[in-house]
Amino acid sequence: MIVDRMTIRYGIAGAIAAMIGAIAYAFVRLYVMNVRVDLSILLVNIVVFSASAGVLVYLLWKEGQLEEEELFRD
Repeated sequence: MIVDRMTIRYGIAGAIAAMIGAIAYAFVRLYVMNVRVDLSILLVNIVVFSASAGVLVYLLWKEGQLEEEELFRD
């Protein structure tokens, strides 16, 4: 699977944006809407953070592979 550097950068930015979105969701639910901690906040944060962390680790690993490949190509 060929992935270019810009696609990886957009993926990393998307994963970080998803994490920020989960934090914003929890903040709005807790402080703006004055809702107690409930299952939806916990599930959203656990699922989004787990998925985003997995994608982030994969993309950073893939980026390292691309850099290594470029070093050996020269």
